[in-house]
Amino acid sequence: MVEYLVVGAGPAGLQMGRFLHQAGRDYVIVEAEPGPGSFFRRFPRHRVLATDDNSLFDGVPFARYSKRAFPGADDLVRYLEDFARPLNVRYNTRVTRLDQFDARHVILATGKKPYVPGIPGVEHAETYASASTDPTEYAGKRVLIIGRGHSAFETADHIATTARITHTVGRSVQRIVKRGNEFVATIDGTGQLRYDKVVVCTGFRRDTSLDVPHAHVLAGDSIKAIRHAARALHRTLEAEHHGVPWPHRKVRNRPDSLAATVAVRAREIPDGLADVVVPQGGHALLYDEMPTTERNGFVVTSTQICHYRKNELIAVERRLHRKPLERFFSQQLAVPCIS
Repeated sequence: MVEYLVVGAGPAGLQMGRFLHQAGRDYVIVEAEPGPGSFFRRFPRHRVLATDDNSLFDGVPFARYSKRAFPGADDLVRYLEDFARPLNVRYNTRVTRLDQFDARHVILATGKKPYVPGIPGVEHAETYASASTDPTEYAGKRVLIIGRGHSAFETADHIATTARITHTVGRSVQRIVKRGNEFVATIDGTGQLRYDKVVVCTGFRRDTSLDVPHAHVLAGDSIKAIRHAARALHRTLEAEHHGVPWPHRKVRNRPDSLAATVAVRAREIPDGLADVVVPQGGHALLYDEMPTTERNGFVVTSTQICHYRKNELIAVERRLHRKPLERFFSQQLAVPCIS
């Protein structure tokens, strides 16, 4: 019996494990591979990360492992190995069914796997996961890369110096037909084009094989998004199951003070989360980075601020600068808010 079961020892699982560890909760992280960060041991294929913002909360800054603008993936693996050392991680433990464990709360941090779209004939193409990373393999060849994300442009950049032609196409590919050693791709608006190689680089999708209604899902499109989502989930669990209030701070309940605070915070709030401002007489309580399902007082995201009263939307402001926000608060503070 364990209170918290975390499935996956990637950035999401390790970040949640660090929060549970610091809170003194009974937890275990299970990982199918012999070490943490198994995704980054394989991807990106050309071993260069797309950003230098790879630090997790409450750990040694990632900058100590690499100061490059685009660090190596192996640097991130070393960082995650060190981050995992004080945590209760059980490696070489593959989970096929959640009833393998007797856990009160389950957190799925199972990461992503390559996504292959349902294009007719796509089975004849190579994928981002299987295509060669040796540029000489593409020398003098016509290459079609399907995808418009990081993996597609990473691949295109890697082979551009040797390939004869490199085309990067998104969702407009309608069909792929293999004729001998050639591929004929039907592309919307262009017609049929011939290639020597086709590589599908259409990104990744979260592994949903273990999803069940009672499990908590922890995911994100970047390590920045993951660390903030993990903190929000941990705060939610602490409030619901352990009576720990959501962290908050007081702000003066005046249009100028609220506008100044919100204008700064709006630039920092990750996607999928929101700050919530609840006026209470002469001051307001500011709750950082709550799930956007919260409907109480002023709900601030990176793109707008909404005023709710008893779950009813009263007003919206999308100009998140001080002057428009001051006017917005001046008008809305005349409307009674939930206390």
